[in-house]
Amino acid sequence: MKGSQRGVAVVTALLLTALSVTLVTGIFWQQQILVRGMEGQRQRLQAQWLARAGLDAARLSLLDDTAHSSVTALDGAWSTPLLEETEQGGRLAQQVADAQGLFNLRNLAGAGGIDLFQVTAFARLLSALRLEAALAYSIAEALAADQKGPVIQQLDDLRGVRGLNDEVLERLRGFVVILPAQTAINVNTAPPEVLTSVVNFSLNDARLLAERRRQAHFKGPSDFAFRLNDKETLEGINYGVTSDYFLVHSTLTQGAAKLQTEALIRRSGAAALVWMRYD
Repeated sequence: MKGSQRGVAVVTALLLTALSVTLVTGIFWQQQILVRGMEGQRQRLQAQWLARAGLDAARLSLLDDTAHSSVTALDGAWSTPLLEETEQGGRLAQQVADAQGLFNLRNLAGAGGIDLFQVTAFARLLSALRLEAALAYSIAEALAADQKGPVIQQLDDLRGVRGLNDEVLERLRGFVVILPAQTAINVNTAPPEVLTSVVNFSLNDARLLAERRRQAHFKGPSDFAFRLNDKETLEGINYGVTSDYFLVHSTLTQGAAKLQTEALIRRSGAAALVWMRYD
C-alpha cells in the first residue's frame, strides 16, 4: 500500500472512531436525560401521593372536630399546621384555613340578581383594605353574569373586571373566597377586616373584638351579638359560628421535586374534596 493510501486509511479509521465515540456519548447522554426525567416524574408522583395523604389527614381532623365541638373556632385541632417527613425523604408542610372566615364573593349575586346588602358589606371590606369601594358592584356584576354556568371559581378568574388589576387581586387574597354556594361568615375565624363587613364598626374596633375573641370564642350568633357593645350587625348579612368549607394549602418536597397544592374540602357528610389545584 502506498504512503498516501495508508494516510487515507488512518484518517478514515480515526474519523470512524471519533464518530463511534460521538454516537456512544450521545446515546449515553440521552439515556441519562431519560433516567433523570423518569426519576423526576417518579418524585413528582410521590409528592402527589403525599399531598393526597395530607388531605386525608385534614379530612379526618375536620370530622373529629365536628364530633367534639358544636362551633368552628381558631383553637380547633384542625387549624394546627402539619409537618410530616417520610422514610423516602419526602416532606409535607400543610395548613388548613376556614374558607367561611373569608368574604364569599358568591354571596354578591344569586338567582334573583345582585344582592345590594352584600354589595354594601363587601364595599366596607374593600374600604378596610384601602381599595376602591366601587369595585364591589363591578365584581357583583361579574358574579351575576356567572349564574347560568359557573365559570368563576377562584379569584384569578375575575381578571378583566373593570378596576381589578394584579395589585388589587393580591391585596384581596386572604380576605375573599369564591365558594360553590352562598355561605354565612364565621365570626369565630374571620379576620378583623372581614368582621367590618358584618358589624357597623371601624377596623380598630374589629381588631379589638378579634383580640377578645382569642380569650373566648363566640358560642353562637346570639353570644356574638351580645358582645358587640351596642354595635349593630349590618342588615341582610348572614353570620354564624360553624363552617362547612375549608381550604388546605400544602407544600411538598420529594427529592428535587417541589409541589404546591391548594384544595377545597366540604366537611358535611364524609368531608368530600371539592377541587384540588397543583402549582
